[in-house]
Amino acid sequence: MSLHTTHLVVRLVHVLAMAVALGGSALLWPALARGPPRLATEGVRTAAAVSYERLFWAAAGVLVTTGVGNLGAFGGALPRGDWGAVFALKLLGVVVGLPASAVRTLLVARYREAEGPLLARPLAVAYAATTVWLGGLVVLAEVLAHG
Repeated sequence: MSLHTTHLVVRLVHVLAMAVALGGSALLWPALARGPPRLATEGVRTAAAVSYERLFWAAAGVLVTTGVGNLGAFGGALPRGDWGAVFALKLLGVVVGLPASAVRTLLVARYREAEGPLLARPLAVAYAATTVWLGGLVVLAEVLAHG
């Protein structure tokens, strides 16, 4: 596999992992905010949140790993100028957002143990924050990739 092809594959995996992380939170946010639809039980919502958390942490690992690869391939401008400032902001977003995601995961574990929908509203807020956070990282990634 050529170096160019390797870079394309790394970028593709990076984008797909972000699609999983952002898409999942964007789906769970309204599902938890509105309450369960007629046919969905609390167990279905809980299972969806637990599944998302597993996928999220797998995607986060892929994003960090492939992000390092992308940085190696495209980070020549890192120390200088606007690119470096945007990169620093994105890195700060990752460093702050991942621990906050651990809190969300702990909330899901608590939700799983609860008998009723007591934590649905706080979880909806957590998924809203996750969606906004990941959306912001996507915007910063676009700026880094396309200026």
